[in-house]
Amino acid sequence: MLKNIKQNANTVDKFIKNYFNMQKYSELIPAMKYGTLFGGKKIRSTIILNTSKIFNINFNQIINVCAAVECIHSYSLIHDDLPCMDNDRLRRGKPSTHIKFGESTAILAGNSLLTLAFEMIADQKFKLDTNIKLNLIKKLSECAGHVGIAGGQFLDLNYEKKNINFKKVINMQRKKTGKLFEFCCLAPAIVAKKNIKTQKEMSKVGEELGLLFQIADDLLDVKGSKKSTGKPVKKDKKKGKSTLIKLYGYKKTLGFALDRKKTIINKLKKYGQKSNKLIEVSDFILNRSF
Repeated sequence: MLKNIKQNANTVDKFIKNYFNMQKYSELIPAMKYGTLFGGKKIRSTIILNTSKIFNINFNQIINVCAAVECIHSYSLIHDDLPCMDNDRLRRGKPSTHIKFGESTAILAGNSLLTLAFEMIADQKFKLDTNIKLNLIKKLSECAGHVGIAGGQFLDLNYEKKNINFKKVINMQRKKTGKLFEFCCLAPAIVAKKNIKTQKEMSKVGEELGLLFQIADDLLDVKGSKKSTGKPVKKDKKKGKSTLIKLYGYKKTLGFALDRKKTIINKLKKYGQKSNKLIEVSDFILNRSF
């Protein structure tokens, strides 16, 4: 699985790099490249590409969507690392973007990556039906905004050093992480013009994958290392982050994560061997925390 993920990451990085090179140059490009390329497993792109296999979507029909998602994910990381947010100085094994380029440049580079994502999908060279593009842009906007990543980050910061119940923690994690994963499984179904029922089913798979990823990330913060994660560890407890581990401890949280994985597998069984690669992703996500 790791080989597949690395191959996908290299392919998407190459596309994004070429897209940057076709842009009219600005002084923000170096910071945008720094925050997007040269690190990270691009796990979200792998989910998009592996979901595309289920619906027989070819590479050229989905690569712009992969790149757009990675731009949005990178924008969110650049902003999350800022001193006014999580104040993290290390990301993907290197200094965070604001450490390398300064806070104002990091904010503007993040903003530019967010808007570039929608430009990638709207691009005339991306040969998809206009209505499909509009639908993709609408769904991705929802996942990135106040009911998705941005709203989830707000709750994450607001819940620090507070006693937050299970329902609210899960809601926060579904927004902060789950929403973008939801889009990763939904987008290929939209491109394939699948019915609403199938789109909802794939959205749910993506949401569960995102929740699994976030829980695995929280588990790694307890037992992982800076070398393996590429960022500081054991910081959630210091900051008073609201996590399932804080509520239930490591062992019970791991059990909850295993239940999420079972849910994902059960939802994908109907697609037979075509879903094997996507199921392998869930294995990879969880095994990071062992």
